[in-house]
Amino acid sequence: MNEHSLKPVFRCIEDCETQEWDHPLRGQVKWWELINGDITSTTGITMGIAEVPVGSLPPKRGHTHDAEEVYYFLSGIGRVYVDGVETDVKSGTSVWIPANAEHFCHNTGTEPLKLLFVFARDKFSDVHYCFPGEIESKS
Repeated sequence: MNEHSLKPVFRCIEDCETQEWDHPLRGQVKWWELINGDITSTTGITMGIAEVPVGSLPPKRGHTHDAEEVYYFLSGIGRVYVDGVETDVKSGTSVWIPANAEHFCHNTGTEPLKLLFVFARDKFSDVHYCFPGEIESKS
C-alpha cells in the first residue's frame, strides 16, 4: 500500500475496546487504542487515550518498552516517574519518554488522570513491553 492509497481514519473513544491493567505489580490503568495498525488502516503512528483512576496505588516498579513514547495530559493531576525521577504533571503537560526508560503515571488528584499516548510504530503490537517488578517477584 503506498501513501497515496491511504485514506484518513476517524475514530472516537466509543469506537474502541477498553483495555485494562488492574494488577498489584503493573498498577491500575485503562486505555483505548484510537490509531493502531493492528486494527486501523494506518502506518507510522500508534495513538490512544489512557486513564489512571482516582485512588489507585502506584506500582512499586514501572514498565519499559523498546519504543519512545509521548504523553500529553488531557485532564487531572498526577506524577510521572521516569528512571527514578518523579515530576508533577497536569492538563497541558507533555512528556517524551526515551525507549527502554522505566516509567509509570500516578494519579494524585480528585478526578481521573487522562492522557494521550503516542508511539512512532505502525502497530501497538510492535511495542514490546517489559515489567521489571514482575521479573523481580519471580526470582
